[in-house]
Amino acid sequence: MAGGDGEHRELLRLLVGPWVGKAIAAAAEIGVADGLVDGPRSAAELAEELNVRRGGLVRLLRMLASVGLVDEEQGRYSLTRTGELLASDHPASMRDLALLYDSPLYRVAWDGLAQQVRTGRQSFEAACGEDVHSYLSRRPEEARRFVAGTAAGPGFAENLAAAHDFSGVSRVVDVGGGGGAVLEAVLTRHQHVIGVLLDRRGTLEPARERLLHFVAEGRCSLVEGDFLDGVPEGEVHILSRILHNWDDVRARRILANCRAAMPAGGGRVLVAERILPDGRHPWLSVAFDLHMMVMTGGAERTAAEYGALLRSAGLRPDRTAELPMEVSLLEAVPL
Repeated sequence: MAGGDGEHRELLRLLVGPWVGKAIAAAAEIGVADGLVDGPRSAAELAEELNVRRGGLVRLLRMLASVGLVDEEQGRYSLTRTGELLASDHPASMRDLALLYDSPLYRVAWDGLAQQVRTGRQSFEAACGEDVHSYLSRRPEEARRFVAGTAAGPGFAENLAAAHDFSGVSRVVDVGGGGGAVLEAVLTRHQHVIGVLLDRRGTLEPARERLLHFVAEGRCSLVEGDFLDGVPEGEVHILSRILHNWDDVRARRILANCRAAMPAGGGRVLVAERILPDGRHPWLSVAFDLHMMVMTGGAERTAAEYGALLRSAGLRPDRTAELPMEVSLLEAVPL
């Protein structure tokens, strides 16, 4: 690829992207960041601690250094600020997310992308014979790993809890609340609020552990159920990264269920999603849009699409706040 090879090199850089993800997942699996969290180590020291072969570890560290996750100086390796996020005890650790992205659960969906584009048949369901929600409901350990991975991020729950004014609100329902991180943040920040978390059995157990002290205090209850059938009553219903899992028909049903569960005086639905801007779309949003297609048959949507979806369920957009990682908090009220 001599001379004038810029386009070739750029395409090749994109094509080896999955190898980079594999290297990051391998580092997360064997605990590279945990081994470096206390300071620089030589490859020999790190290999001994992690019980791995030094030769392979050096080559893995070389890859991690090339993408900015570790630094190397005079034969000693240390974490960069970004690399620190792979440490299991980091407050915003993304280790579980790295493992989830390299898991068979995700790989089987992405392996069918071309076939889904050809036929329109949802990739995960075509491969596994059932939708991902049913699949996880019968596999509690995989559901636990899924919840742990999708909860990872830079203070997302805390930012959501701070973005809305919960004063005057007594009862909040976290619809499809998964591991309970969002409801935990709301209950911690707003001491007057009572919370309800609704989800299926397979994803409810991690939330039970996280919210145990709130349950003991009488400030929280966990409800097993399907939000497509109905949701508990409350003044505020939170849909945190829920609607993008579903097509318009079922997303409308979820919103309509929230509208029906509001008190007579009205209420609010808080929708946390990546909203696609008009025109050129940010790479992260379009990547997740494609991911939703192969995993669940859902989609990321534009502001106009969310507006139409809300109105079809008896709601209207009221205000929007920005959250980390290109996520927006869209507040909706009754028409």
